[in-house]
Amino acid sequence: MKRNTVTRVLSVITILFGLTAVTSAFANELETVSSLLFDKPYLTSVKPDTTLVYEFKRISSDEEKYGKGLSDTIRLDVLKDEKDSSKRTAHLHIYSGPRARNIGPIPQTSGNPAIMILLEQDTYDFKRHLGGIPAYFRNKIRKAMREDAKIEQMQIQHDGREISGHKITLVPFKSDPNMQRVPEYQNTVYEFIVSDEVPGGIVRITSTIPGSEPGSDVLRKQYMSFKSQEAK
Repeated sequence: MKRNTVTRVLSVITILFGLTAVTSAFANELETVSSLLFDKPYLTSVKPDTTLVYEFKRISSDEEKYGKGLSDTIRLDVLKDEKDSSKRTAHLHIYSGPRARNIGPIPQTSGNPAIMILLEQDTYDFKRHLGGIPAYFRNKIRKAMREDAKIEQMQIQHDGREISGHKITLVPFKSDPNMQRVPEYQNTVYEFIVSDEVPGGIVRITSTIPGSEPGSDVLRKQYMSFKSQEAK
């Protein structure tokens, strides 16, 4: 991966993880979203020298407009941190073959940086279709996390058993006049399903552009879901 791309992605991780430093004047949802997505030490409970493997898929109704269908993997290497035994050093390996990109090392982390990958990809897709700067879309997502997130406790079927978790739902661009050129993007829905009982915390992260009519096929769906953990 080119240096500027690595810097860009690491900076997005810093910006969005920076939600944890926002003042308590925000609504309680922020603290809850922050604690579920960014504050929880999901990686601390992962044994060093472990690789978490995620399945990534994109389903597209219009490959020219929403990108080609895609099925690949994202791998997160979790390593011992040399400076802080309570933290981990992480390396991300995004996709395989000619699409492969590597990010890291990310030292002294306890949260899971893979949470950012789908969001980062979406912000640059929006920039390509709508113009503007990625920071605008990131800020809209952050605002939705602060003010409009729907948070549900739920039981999840995972690996043949039922586990406890949370689902966080965001519709960050709803009614945004700046997205009228591609109005379907206004309805983009994000779902984060997380659980302490899954290594790394992430069960599934989904970005969906629904169809224009109730019950119609989705225009585009991207998701990243936990697949397995492996010893390095």
